[in-house]
Amino acid sequence: MKTDFTKIAIGVRSDGLHPGTLDAALNLSQVFNCTLHLICFDDNCAVYERMIGEKATEGNVKFEIVRKSSESIKTIVKTAVELDADLLIIPADKNSQAIVNALDIPVLTVKDEFSSRPVKHIVMPIHDKPETRQKVPVAMEISKQFGAMIDIIAVSGKSEEEQKRVKSYAHSAEKFMSDKGVECSYHFHLGGKVDQVTVDYANEKDADLIVIMNDRDSGFFSSSLSEKIIRNSSVPVITIEPRQLSTVGAAGY
Repeated sequence: MKTDFTKIAIGVRSDGLHPGTLDAALNLSQVFNCTLHLICFDDNCAVYERMIGEKATEGNVKFEIVRKSSESIKTIVKTAVELDADLLIIPADKNSQAIVNALDIPVLTVKDEFSSRPVKHIVMPIHDKPETRQKVPVAMEISKQFGAMIDIIAVSGKSEEEQKRVKSYAHSAEKFMSDKGVECSYHFHLGGKVDQVTVDYANEKDADLIVIMNDRDSGFFSSSLSEKIIRNSSVPVITIEPRQLSTVGAAGY
């Protein structure tokens, strides 16, 4: 899995301005030293070009306007693929999960009201799924670029077997990151829903970013874990598409 970002795209809607999303994109582009590609639609392109022009000059960020006439989820996804982007940043809304599901690159979702700032505190939930640790390399790269600490929160049900497995995943991730020189901490939480525990913990700690895996496992009338976190979190969320376990190392990274 590619962990550093060399081409960042941002997709914005035409029904309003999204300064928090734009600021987050500029922060990441500046830190990763790459061009930011702004996908916008005819109604708002001129406004965004002025906004990004002023802010990009201040932050010494290179940017490109990608103007589209037809606004849709499909257009944003198709354009991100055509750009060969390795990160897409979008406003967090009811369409976010559909965009996440349509791409195999990380997607960062940002609520309009979030006041974007450099990433210094990352929350990374670990739970009872083998692919839960696949987010570690991306979280580590962001931590490395921003000088951020990673806060692992291991969430388990009451089954002793599940607790043992989740603790093992979390300890393994903590050791792996610590050995690579990443500042991290580990907390165990017994009981509760992973999405709610994660969101509450990130809010309590005033985190700057949550890193999760995409989770498509939902019932007919329920949302997936990743969709619930994206929808309910006031903190920006970066969602990673899991890979086949046969393509990752024994540690799950």
